[in-house]
Amino acid sequence: MEEKIKRTRRTAEEARRVILDAAERRLADLGPEGIRLQDIASDVGISHPTILHHFESREGLVLALTERTREQLRQDLFAAFSGPSARDADIHQIMARVFEILSKRGHARLTGWMILSGAISQTPDRGMLRDLTDLIHPKRAEEFRLRGLPVPSREDTLFVVMLGAVTAFGDGLFGPVVRQAAGITDEVKTMEQFRDWFAELLRSRMIPPAQ
Repeated sequence: MEEKIKRTRRTAEEARRVILDAAERRLADLGPEGIRLQDIASDVGISHPTILHHFESREGLVLALTERTREQLRQDLFAAFSGPSARDADIHQIMARVFEILSKRGHARLTGWMILSGAISQTPDRGMLRDLTDLIHPKRAEEFRLRGLPVPSREDTLFVVMLGAVTAFGDGLFGPVVRQAAGITDEVKTMEQFRDWFAELLRSRMIPPAQ
């Protein structure tokens, strides 16, 4: 009786959220291999079959975690670029958020692992970069027009967006290895300096300089 009183009763939505939160913590700490259903069940204080009830399998849990993170990233990016002007977007803050999700929280490694293992055949959101480009380009074009500068093509805007995505994913997958190969001794400091430098590079390419 005492055990039943202490047991936390959750709605299905709450249970899924708690399980996904625990899976994400293990991903950040241990990588994709750390997402083990029995360990997550122990972390959350539920049974292994309960996770299977909500996600059917480990692969189902991993896919759900990827989908949730993809939606978070999409919402963050679209909110950041939703202002009337391209200059309203804080590129440094945006890239800090992208690097946090893909590198620190381990989702670049998880996506790479899923593709290489055959769990998915492509990135989870095929349209995100296209849609982001469609949102950014008209505002970017207007900034160039206001300054009397040649308006860049949509393809140019797409390439800027792709550069940000490729660099963030690459940093999440190989950043520590690359910094080690470069002889970097202060991993954290150099990582932060590179990300600031790269955000400034994107900003200078995305928005024409003030005159």
